[in-house]
Amino acid sequence: MNRVITDPAPSTATLPEAPRRRPGTRRMLGAGLAVMIGITALSACTGEAEPAPTPTETQAPESGITDITDAPGSGEGLVGALADTTVDTCELGDGEWNVDGTVTNSSDASASYRIYVSLLNEGGETRSLTQVDVPAIDAGAETEWSTTVALDEEDLSCVLRVERYGASGEESAPEGDGEG
Repeated sequence: MNRVITDPAPSTATLPEAPRRRPGTRRMLGAGLAVMIGITALSACTGEAEPAPTPTETQAPESGITDITDAPGSGEGLVGALADTTVDTCELGDGEWNVDGTVTNSSDASASYRIYVSLLNEGGETRSLTQVDVPAIDAGAETEWSTTVALDEEDLSCVLRVERYGASGEESAPEGDGEG
């Protein structure tokens, strides 16, 4: 004979009784919630006005210097040529920054260069942007370039953007004497 053991059925005394709701209770709760949201929104709109802000005395940071005639990347037929350029000097002296270097034409034809010298502070903010145009130089030739920036601010670093223009694009090629 096989015996089957089962758990006794739970008594109704141990089960929690489900709350009984009256018909329409959900609708009444939803309507009450809508009324509360409306009152809150209305009171937010009709509350007292915020006090007017009062100006404070602050000194705006000295603005940077921009000395360019052509926006970077605006010339036709340009090629990025940062590798063609070196910076030999980037230092503050007598209230201005002196920046100079050498550019070597790595292309197979005569080319001119447009060098943008940015002076950046430790936070990466541009304190100066200066354009230096280098007239056409022969393939493989090198020439020196330089610029000075009237900015008496310490702890800046020099960052270059260099654009090379082929001799065939004479109308868009930069012209100049190498000085910025």
